[in-house]
Amino acid sequence: MEVSFLSPEALMFLVTLPIVVVFYLLKRRRISRLVSSTIIWERFLNETQANSPFQKLRHNWLLIIQLILLALAIFALVRPYFSSKSESGRFVVVILDVSASMKATDVSLNRFDEAKDEISKMIDGMYDNDQMVLILSGGVTKVQQSPTSVKSVLRKALNQSKATDSSTRLLDSIKLAQNLSRNRPKVEVHLFSDGVSSDLDEFELQDLNLVYHSLGKGGDNLGIVSLEVRPHSENSNQQSVFASIMNFSTNVMSSDVALFFNDQMVGNRSLTVGPRNTASLVFSVNQSTNGVFRMHLKKDDILQVDNIGSVMGLKQRKTKVLLITKGNVFLEKAIRSIADIDLIVKSSFTNPTPKVDVVVLDSVKPRVWPSVNVMAINTQSTNWFEPIGLLESPPIVDWKSTHKILRFVNFDNVQVAQSLNAELPNWMTPIVESQAAPLIAAGKKNDKLAIWVGFNPLDSTWPLRVSFPLFIANAIDWLNPKLIENLQVGEVFSVPMAEEISLVKVTLPDGEKVTMSTMPNGELIFADTFQQGVYHANSGTNEIKFCVNLLDSAESDVQTRDVLKLGQYGRVEATMKVDSDKELWRWFAILCLLLIMFEWWFYHRRTA
Repeated sequence: MEVSFLSPEALMFLVTLPIVVVFYLLKRRRISRLVSSTIIWERFLNETQANSPFQKLRHNWLLIIQLILLALAIFALVRPYFSSKSESGRFVVVILDVSASMKATDVSLNRFDEAKDEISKMIDGMYDNDQMVLILSGGVTKVQQSPTSVKSVLRKALNQSKATDSSTRLLDSIKLAQNLSRNRPKVEVHLFSDGVSSDLDEFELQDLNLVYHSLGKGGDNLGIVSLEVRPHSENSNQQSVFASIMNFSTNVMSSDVALFFNDQMVGNRSLTVGPRNTASLVFSVNQSTNGVFRMHLKKDDILQVDNIGSVMGLKQRKTKVLLITKGNVFLEKAIRSIADIDLIVKSSFTNPTPKVDVVVLDSVKPRVWPSVNVMAINTQSTNWFEPIGLLESPPIVDWKSTHKILRFVNFDNVQVAQSLNAELPNWMTPIVESQAAPLIAAGKKNDKLAIWVGFNPLDSTWPLRVSFPLFIANAIDWLNPKLIENLQVGEVFSVPMAEEISLVKVTLPDGEKVTMSTMPNGELIFADTFQQGVYHANSGTNEIKFCVNLLDSAESDVQTRDVLKLGQYGRVEATMKVDSDKELWRWFAILCLLLIMFEWWFYHRRTA
């Protein structure tokens, strides 16, 4: 057994002990009085003639008692306790919700800061043999601080924690807490959150000792839940901005809605939304250049993150497709059915390649391979493929349904009469295969995308299936990739860069600059998208903008959950905040110190 202290900082009051002693060393100041004789006052006259204001310290029981009382009061303030090294302390796992809803201001400051205050108190109350882990739970789960008993380290990790603009995802953090606490005695898992999470149905509580600390009070919030830009259906010089505004409160809420394009206001509306209802807005805006549309709700509600949304507005442009064919009605019709397509049909391919986005070769052997992205159908004799021969009635045995080109595409009941048997280059990947050889493949070489179809669709039952036009639409979209400029918070941004560019500077919405290295293939992958707003990726004189938004109705519904439903049967109720037995002895001890000091001051003042 050993003695430890919960508040060792109170030892600073030991400086009061010598102060008491100093009071006993001070001489009393005498007052002059007229007397008839000085014979009996000679000893006193000798003392008054001394130059020093101090006297010799004499044995005084009152001084000793007062010093003992003062020392006991100080000893009480440091909160001593007995601890046993043989016993293991508590293992405390703290999960701190850092999602957007924790920025709600329905409590003092906001929910996140209130949670940090409560965790700070938990750290102060830890014993020497306790350990704590701090986990941050937002769009991703992060271990902010590994297990430690050092309070200063835990406080530093807590102070460095920041709320993000991401949606709440508590499942991964609770699973991590379960793994960390497995096979440990005296485990406590404390979750500090408002309970705004939609992924807890997948978790069974089992034996996890989970304590839910609920944050927040109200739920009056008006937020943008969807925002997108589409080409105007009638005017090619205009863009239509669509938005959905939802009222998450039980009261009618109103707000002005302003729309900006490159910081210039282009629209303003007044909006009233009923309780738990959604209103839709459409703005038609003239647009001649690329830029950023920003929508702003001028409503002072408890959550400001969902009052702003930004989307890239790109000037309308059609995809130019060149089809080289001897005649294929099904293929031509499938391409023309794609929206925003400018199709050029020719019977032969000439060099140089025309200014188009995609070239489709249908049973044509080009002398020179196109210098743009290409889809080659029933084409083999080129410098990209090694001709081997023909396959008769090859059965389709497998296809990669997860590939973007095969999205919603099914090859059931598709029979192929004949296909080319080719050896693919190493940069191409088969996405549809027979038992003997690949039938469809895709790849990238020298920044050029290519799709190869080894058979003539007219020699199969494929054109009669719904999957054929879907495949053609997916293929054209894959060959003409559009930059993903609008993301949700936490999504990864990726874009191909020029080969010679290796470093890219990304400016975050709050102005912070991050330098990123591109991948070996020249692709920029940026995952730190936990702030809402506009990001700028700069490489030399080139700049790419992309927008990140919350746009999550579940996250904007900031009504605090009093009960967490975990799995089919599990549920955890929020801890109730009640007035507990408070430690008033601290105030009495401090009062004791003040009274002792006051008594000495008053005594010497009275007797001076």
